[in-house]
Amino acid sequence: MQEGAYEEMETLWPYGGFAVRAFERKLGEGKLTLTEQSLLFEAKDGSSIGFDFPNLRLIRLKESHTVELAYSIQGELRTASFRVLFTFPNGTERDELPSRDDSKDSYRASLFRAITGGVLARFLADRTGAKIEGVAKMTDEKFEARMKDLERNLDLFPDKKQYESDVWWDDDLRKRSLEAAQLESQVWDDPYKDRLFYTGTNPSMTVDNAFEKLDLLREDWVNGRINPLQRAKCVAMEYKIDRRMSEMGYTDNRGGSSEAWTKTAENLLQFEKRLGIDVMNFN
Repeated sequence: MQEGAYEEMETLWPYGGFAVRAFERKLGEGKLTLTEQSLLFEAKDGSSIGFDFPNLRLIRLKESHTVELAYSIQGELRTASFRVLFTFPNGTERDELPSRDDSKDSYRASLFRAITGGVLARFLADRTGAKIEGVAKMTDEKFEARMKDLERNLDLFPDKKQYESDVWWDDDLRKRSLEAAQLESQVWDDPYKDRLFYTGTNPSMTVDNAFEKLDLLREDWVNGRINPLQRAKCVAMEYKIDRRMSEMGYTDNRGGSSEAWTKTAENLLQFEKRLGIDVMNFN
C-alpha cells in the first residue's frame, strides 16, 4: 500500500506498537507492544500489564478491529479486549473509520480497519500455543505460486524515468508486463480485478500492484490462511520490495529521497530480529 491513509499508519509488524482502547480492567487507552515473551499493554496513565505468551489460553476476533484475549493468572481465567485505534497525522485517534464510499482514502482506511485487530490475534497465535478460532490454511502450492508471481512483478519494475513520467519508453518491458497481467487473476483469485491493478497498463501500476499483492497476503495471514513460516516469507518479500524501490531510485511516498525505502527495509529487518526472526534467511 502506497497511498492515502496507509502513509500515516502502521498495519502489520508495527515498530512502535498499536494504539488501542481496552475494555476490561479499566485500563483505558494505551499502546500494545510485542516483546519476545509477552504482549505488553502500557496505559496512558503510566500503568502497564504484561500478557505472557505461556499464559494465553484463547485469542478471538470479536470484530474486525477488536481482539479478545483469555489468559490465566494463578489458575484463574480472565479476559481482556482491545480495540485498535486509527492514528491520524495530527496525532488524534479514532476507533470508527469511514466506509469505502466516504472519501478518496476510504479504501485504505477500510483495509486498515479490516486487518488491524486481526493482526494482533494472528501474530499472537503464531507465537503462542493459544487456541484461535476459525483458522483455515492456504496450501503450500498456492502460497508459492503467489511468491513466484511477486518475484515476476519485481523483475518488471520500470526504470526511474518511466516510473516518474508514468509513460512506457521500453516497449518490450510493457509487453512483458501485459503478459504477466494475464497470470495474476488466477494466482490471486481476483478474476474481475476487484483488488489488483492491471499490470503493464502504465509503469506506476506495475509497481503499485506489488503492494496490492502484499495487502492480499496480509489479509490471508490475518484470516489464518498462512502459517508462521509463510508469514516469515511474506515479511522477507516486503523487505525485498522496499529494497527494490530504493535500488530503482524511486522517491518515497512523500517525494523524499529513495534512501527512505532503505531505511524502511532496515527498520523491518531489525524489528523482526527482536522477535527472533531473521528475514535474511528467507531471501
